Amino acid sequence: MKLRVAGLDARTARRFEEAAAAAGAKSVDAWAGRAEVLCDEGSADGIVAALRADGFDVQEERQRTTTVVAVSGMTCKSCELTVERRFGRLPGVASVDVDVKRGTATVVSDGSGPSLDTLREAVADDGYDVRASHDAPASRPSLPGTAGLFAAVLAASWALSKLGLFDRAAQIGGSMNFGGAFLIGLVAGSSSCVAVAGGLLLSSAKKFRERYGGRDAIGRMKPVLLFIAGRTASYSVLGGFIGLAGRAISPPPLATGALIILAAVYMVLMGLDMLGLAPRALLRLMPKMPKALGRRVLDAEGREHPVMPAVLGGATFFLPCGFTQALQLYALSTGSFASGALVLGGFALGTAPMLLGVGWASSSLKGKAGALFMRFAGAFVVVLGLWNVQNGLTVAGHPLAMPKFSLPVATADAGGAPADDPNVTKDGDTQVISMKLLGQEPFYSPSDRYVVKAGKPVRLVINGLGMGCRSEFQIPKFNVKLALNKPVNVIEFTPTTPGEAVFSCSMGMYRGSLQVVKG
Repeated sequence: MKLRVAGLDARTARRFEEAAAAAGAKSVDAWAGRAEVLCDEGSADGIVAALRADGFDVQEERQRTTTVVAVSGMTCKSCELTVERRFGRLPGVASVDVDVKRGTATVVSDGSGPSLDTLREAVADDGYDVRASHDAPASRPSLPGTAGLFAAVLAASWALSKLGLFDRAAQIGGSMNFGGAFLIGLVAGSSSCVAVAGGLLLSSAKKFRERYGGRDAIGRMKPVLLFIAGRTASYSVLGGFIGLAGRAISPPPLATGALIILAAVYMVLMGLDMLGLAPRALLRLMPKMPKALGRRVLDAEGREHPVMPAVLGGATFFLPCGFTQALQLYALSTGSFASGALVLGGFALGTAPMLLGVGWASSSLKGKAGALFMRFAGAFVVVLGLWNVQNGLTVAGHPLAMPKFSLPVATADAGGAPADDPNVTKDGDTQVISMKLLGQEPFYSPSDRYVVKAGKPVRLVINGLGMGCRSEFQIPKFNVKLALNKPVNVIEFTPTTPGEAVFSCSMGMYRGSLQVVKG
């Protein structure tokens, strides 16, 4: 034993050694303030007690052991929290640090610490495997395997496009894209990214039933429904406030476009990270939810109150999940309370089916199946991010033509556009364009393509109340911005430069083309 002994010096050393020997010590080495005692393991506590009875202030310095093990089956930050909590509850463990990128866990223990078998048993039910390995690097997927994943994602996107679903699902942030966020929630719900939320639900539901009963079907489901309701309400309300914050910090179209592009780049990086292909230097730039905040949320599971499941469900907004953080950033780019609430609320509802299947919540896809699913989800997220780059560029006034799976929106061709457009009428010298908002192409009926002459005024009449991102109409090239908050909305401007000008909603998602020709 290594001991700290207050007041131990040359005058008291002999008495200290004699007291230790009388209590069973085999040998004693003492010096100022410290001592080392060799003894049988069974007599250690008795020796310490005897020394304290003799008047010595003795504190044992337990030797700490650091063990690094490889943990396979981890896919995200939620896995880090899960493994850290399981290992941290083992006897003698002082601290745990898990790195999902390297696939390792560093366990600091008092004494020799838990054995490899003990660590393996602690996480076996969660689908993880532990083996002896120091700083084991995470395996990178093969090029053919990655190409196959993207091929599968593109095939699925093509199939969705046949149903008219892909382009809307790929464009997150508008009032019509609640379904897109819901779809991402379904994907996240089948992965380990929300497994921590599922485990938190199981724990809070168990404590709720123990304290407040719930033997019938309604009683058993009450804490589950409270948890999901709290989670959905929290995501919706906080998502709405994030949207409002986005409006406060980025009102100009250029700034809004830059924020959308930043969100899209973040999605691409998150997808590459899920694929195991993201450069570490770029990953350091990605915003991350502090792990300490996640631990504080999880530590609240032991509190007892009738509404505690709802509180914990709401608190999962702050748990680390790449899908959640990507959509939080998108909510910021919407600049709208309603759009931010719909995006995050839709995502939370998308994860609800998994949470309703409480047994599934505790055993989400892990191991090889989980790793494969996460890579597929990563390819899906990369595709979504790339598609949303064009939205940001459109809002900024610099549209980029990217391929679409479904039929493209009709745009005017700079070389062959007709000089006169039958959808543009005349009122003296004023060119009049009358549009009607629709929920399907053409989004700005009767066409998403109009031709006007440069140097002559244009009166734009838009019929219909816009919602979400469609509550605002803009032509960035000519600094035109019109709030669609009336049944009939009118604005006049004069296009001065021939060429193509893209018009769109505030998020650059519902687009059309204004071709300006020489007058």
